[in-house]
Amino acid sequence: MDLLAIGTIALDQIFEVDRLPQYHHEGVIQCSGTYYGGRAPNVAAMAAKLGVSTGIVSPVGDDFVSSGYEEHLSRLGVDLRGVARVPGQKTKQILIFTDTSGQQIAFFQFGAECGFKNMEVPTCLIQESKIVHISSGDYRFNVECAELAHRYDVLVSFDVGNDPFTEIAEYLDGMIRHTTLLFMNDVELASVLDRLGLEQVSDLLEYGPTAIVVISKQDRSSCVITRASIEHIGSAMSDVRDPTGASDGYVAGFLAAYARGNDLRSAGTFGASELSFIVESIGCQTNLPDWHQLLKRRRRLFNLSR
Repeated sequence: MDLLAIGTIALDQIFEVDRLPQYHHEGVIQCSGTYYGGRAPNVAAMAAKLGVSTGIVSPVGDDFVSSGYEEHLSRLGVDLRGVARVPGQKTKQILIFTDTSGQQIAFFQFGAECGFKNMEVPTCLIQESKIVHISSGDYRFNVECAELAHRYDVLVSFDVGNDPFTEIAEYLDGMIRHTTLLFMNDVELASVLDRLGLEQVSDLLEYGPTAIVVISKQDRSSCVITRASIEHIGSAMSDVRDPTGASDGYVAGFLAAYARGNDLRSAGTFGASELSFIVESIGCQTNLPDWHQLLKRRRRLFNLSR
């Protein structure tokens, strides 16, 4: 398996609103819908569409099948051996409210995510993977998976994301010490440095990551930082319909390209190009390009000959 994604499968309820109101005020819902989501399954689904062999590890609720999510992932070719049903629970729900300027707030109903506490670390799936990508889920489970992958010399990718557990310094410490590729946005970077008592990115690199990828929350430009260099990659966004899942698109494009042997800078341009597809439609897994479509757009966006 090229890429094993570990993190919670979720159903996103996305609401487009005229504004995000203050306390005791109202806003108007202009449109809404339910879409397939969750940071790790987003990456798995996007990368699978790009022709990368992927799998997902997550607990799900009784509605995983009836919602159509299981069939959707199976159709993309995502390996579901790591999916465990939690009887009596609903699949995690995320309510996302986006205003006309692209600002968002979200609410979680954890549901089946509690099932991580009873799941065993998927040793066999980790051993047979080239990359293990970890995002929001149960922090103890995540650290155990990262430690195991590191022990077996499997590359660990970690997306800080909007995971509430990243407020726990011990969690960040345990994850980053075993991480090769660390993804976050510029706002999260400041918080990570503060929680770990560090002053600058170079201090963070001493923890162990080979590369830190920082994505601008404002315009989705990015930089890939290593001990030797900083590679700046311009934003590829133009037609933004819904910013939900933008960073997951970047991560998926980056990891898919890296798994195919591309260097870090090239992987960043693939990530930026994948992101540009994701934001063009509502829902994280609605507008998934294949590898040929991604190559074509990347050539155009970054003026490349191949």
